Amino acid sequence: MTEDKKILLAGPWVGEFGHELFCWQAYVRKLSREFKKTIIVGRPGHKYLYEDFCSEYIEFDPKSYKTNGRFCIDAESPSDIIKNIDHTFYFDGNFDIGVSYSKKEPKNNLLLSIQEFYKYEFKGNKNYDLIFHCRNKSTGPDRNWSKECWHKLYESLPARLKIACIGNSEAFYIEGTDDLRGIEIKELVGILNQSKLIIGPSSGPMHLASLCGMTHLVWSIEYNRRRYESEWNPFKTKVIFHSDGGWNPDFKQINKLILDNI
Repeated sequence: MTEDKKILLAGPWVGEFGHELFCWQAYVRKLSREFKKTIIVGRPGHKYLYEDFCSEYIEFDPKSYKTNGRFCIDAESPSDIIKNIDHTFYFDGNFDIGVSYSKKEPKNNLLLSIQEFYKYEFKGNKNYDLIFHCRNKSTGPDRNWSKECWHKLYESLPARLKIACIGNSEAFYIEGTDDLRGIEIKELVGILNQSKLIIGPSSGPMHLASLCGMTHLVWSIEYNRRRYESEWNPFKTKVIFHSDGGWNPDFKQINKLILDNI
């Protein structure tokens, strides 16, 4: 490989958002230090996650692929990863390499134990007391809190609180809140960094809050506690992890936790 062609072309990432945050982007950032130029191929709207280190970002929606993470090193042009996708170095299945401080042996024999995490500190011009992520995905529907529960929670909170809903177009919207569903990640980061608390079931936006240093109240089964409190928390962000009731907590308990933390 000649120096003038020392290019890392990485992507597209097609796995879950949380795994993109904690098992991909930080790994590629670390790897990029060995290359003169890094080109990222990724989902539309995700450019901000890589801006601090990539030279170029190509939007590409790989709906027909089921593989998490692809590489093409020393490519002739950025289009090679799309044109010659079958010739790239790829990993079949879930590309999960752990986190930098765990010092665990990564999967797939990659022999990497370090990722380089970046704290997303962009500040926008909107702020809220409370952010709702009302997950409503068709995959893992048992993890969705019902719209009725979200509505009961909203009605139980003080009217003075300024509240917004985030997420993709599938996420529930609770009437009376600001509708921020579908905004790009940079704008979302700006809002998270200016707001007090985000709440919701275990999901990608909760993990993003961790990388923004934003306090998050998350509910899930007890199995996920370690992930939120240590394994996927490189900046030791404050997290209130609630496992009573698993994926279906009592809204009164969530109400109390909110009022205790804003």
